[in-house]
Amino acid sequence: MVLCLLPVVVGAIWFSYANKIIDEINGYNTQSTILSRTESSRESLNYNLKGAAAGYVAGEGNAMLAALEELNPGYKNSMSKVTTPHAPGSAELEASIEAYTAEASKAVDLALSAQYTPAGVASIINGAVFLEVDEQVALSVASARLGLTGATDRGNDNWKFVITAELVITLFITVLAIVLSLISERAIKRADDSEAARHEDRTNMATEPFTHVVATMNDGVLLLSDEQQVLHANPAAQALLGMGVTVGSNYNIPEDGRVEIRKADGSTSSASVTTSRAVTGGQPVTILTIQAD
Repeated sequence: MVLCLLPVVVGAIWFSYANKIIDEINGYNTQSTILSRTESSRESLNYNLKGAAAGYVAGEGNAMLAALEELNPGYKNSMSKVTTPHAPGSAELEASIEAYTAEASKAVDLALSAQYTPAGVASIINGAVFLEVDEQVALSVASARLGLTGATDRGNDNWKFVITAELVITLFITVLAIVLSLISERAIKRADDSEAARHEDRTNMATEPFTHVVATMNDGVLLLSDEQQVLHANPAAQALLGMGVTVGSNYNIPEDGRVEIRKADGSTSSASVTTSRAVTGGQPVTILTIQAD
């Protein structure tokens, strides 16, 4: 029972662990996409803010608004959908993005307002506060990228371990199946040998115990060799068939299953005859039973 359940338990544990590793790897791939999108949005926002500082606002500022939205709350919303562990540095990057977008929004709002002046936008994006938060975002992105690379490498290493474990488990289950098969075959063979022995015990009768049993039977019993020579005749057979039926004489088995017998009062009648095969003293014999009607 334990050997039968063990492959199932091991397989279930492996399947659960494999799914966990696959989910983590997929989660890290998703985070890599989010990180790339974050970098692209920051670069787009900085590019358009520099354009506004130079006196040009493209597409009525839609590109700047889209970039802001993608950064905050876009980054936070996207990461909240990743249910697997977040890579190291993700939380720090979220905080940096919030500080950066808060300062960048001032420049975007000015660029899209009636009070817009290129000099005003330039003073914001060239100010110490904006430069500091912008640099912090760049550093946080690099840190998150490094943490993501390390987490992804660990996930890939775990996946290699899973593949190796799968091969080992497959080999183990294969060997176990072979062992169970051999055990089953041996058990079946022992059962067959036991049954054969019992069958041989039933058919390979010892002559002396057999003659003691049939001696008291009312039915006549003859043991005949393959040459139909009488090997034994119980008293009832001698009474029914006559004293001429003795050991060493020949007796032809009737083909119609009937035989003429002599009754106690001297009259004759017929009786049914049945035959069966057996082995006694290592010799195959025919047991002929005579039953008076």
